[in-house]
Amino acid sequence: MLCDNCGKRDANVRYSENINGRKKDLNLCEECSKKLGINMDFSMPIDFSSFFGEFMEDFATPEFMPLLNEIKALKCDNCGYTFEDIRNTGKLGCGNCYSVFEERLDPIIRRIQGANKHTGRVGKIIDNKIQQKMENKENVKVTNKEEIQKNTINNKMQELQEKLKQAIKEERYEDAAKIRDEIKKQEG
Repeated sequence: MLCDNCGKRDANVRYSENINGRKKDLNLCEECSKKLGINMDFSMPIDFSSFFGEFMEDFATPEFMPLLNEIKALKCDNCGYTFEDIRNTGKLGCGNCYSVFEERLDPIIRRIQGANKHTGRVGKIIDNKIQQKMENKENVKVTNKEEIQKNTINNKMQELQEKLKQAIKEERYEDAAKIRDEIKKQEG
């Protein structure tokens, strides 16, 4: 981009001005910016990391920001990793890091995976199979109960018929009549 003032050299200074709501932007070369009184010393290297680092250190007193000091001091007991190391590498140092940095990792894992516990595809398949087996067991239980009831009724009927035959043999007709009535009641 060429200088807006001279139109000859490349513009390396951007000058913005806002006066009473009217915004004015100029792209200037180094020489034109000096002529217009916009003094920039281009020989001074700017190290933004140290600038922000010093800025934060001024406010990192325990009274002002106690949590910042805790986060800086937090290290894994096992491997010595800090959260900064995890952030830079994208990897945890050991299994203990999960519990040490749990508060910071949990929201990140939830955002990436949608949950903080892995169920996987196999888990869903196994859950479905377990559910089917439980349903089959319930069906078998119902079937078994019905069969047991039928067997009990059949056994009782056979027992009553044996008693009826015995009562007739012994000529106990009143008992035989009662047993006969009970058999009819069971069949109905």
